[in-house]
Amino acid sequence: MEYAVRLTSRSKIPADPREFCSDSWREFLPPAPLAAIYFGSEFCEDLLPTIDVAVRFCSVADDAGVGAVFSTPVVSPSGLSRLEKLLVGLRRRERLPAIVVNDWGVLHLLRRSYPEFQCRAGRLINRSLRDPRLAETIQERRQVSAQRSGRMHFLLARMGVSAIETDPDLQGSFLGPDPEPFQRVLHLPYVFVASGRNCLVKADGGCADKSFTHGLGRGCPGHCRDRFHRVERSDTTLTLWRGGNTIFYEAPCFMAEPYLARADRVVLHERPQA
Repeated sequence: MEYAVRLTSRSKIPADPREFCSDSWREFLPPAPLAAIYFGSEFCEDLLPTIDVAVRFCSVADDAGVGAVFSTPVVSPSGLSRLEKLLVGLRRRERLPAIVVNDWGVLHLLRRSYPEFQCRAGRLINRSLRDPRLAETIQERRQVSAQRSGRMHFLLARMGVSAIETDPDLQGSFLGPDPEPFQRVLHLPYVFVASGRNCLVKADGGCADKSFTHGLGRGCPGHCRDRFHRVERSDTTLTLWRGGNTIFYEAPCFMAEPYLARADRVVLHERPQA
């Protein structure tokens, strides 16, 4: 097994990747080397980096002697155009990070026009159950039909995908047991619960869970880039977090254990982030 870390800024990379996590996770996770740095945005096209920022993250990975992985979100037609300009810019500057895709249109674009970029299926591709109200009560992962995951793996393999990435969902079959020819990747410790184009942080111009429609049509000022906040709910004891347009919870260690046994790479997130 190997580790990767999800960077939000060009901060110093710890010698032990587990330093990105809380003490309980450091005790739970085994030692392993750092193999890659992730950057970009999994959930929000407004947070796609500029070409200069993307190139700098690639340089950080080069300096550390590890791979660079560019995470990309679900995109609108205008977001797809922005992303394609980024791919063109990276190619011109001879930077070819692996690309995590969470949008089928992006996957088709890479396959058709940018085959030099390694393509990885992101955790939004796995649509299994992630309800935090159930996560705290289910002690064993239920296996869904192997046929369901098998069909998805077959399709992704035909489209040239080299890795499948997920967080620990509640059904447990997406990584295996033996999904060759993919690298199997697990994201910890934050599980995404729900994500959407309507961002309350954008609507309010700051941290808010009370406003919904106000300001949704305005341009995004990116207030959530370095901010996240707790979401209070009475129907779960798990701590929920809002990072931009996405709600997360921190997975209990027991929930991650069955996935960890089948993961070739673990991506550690320092905080909840879109």
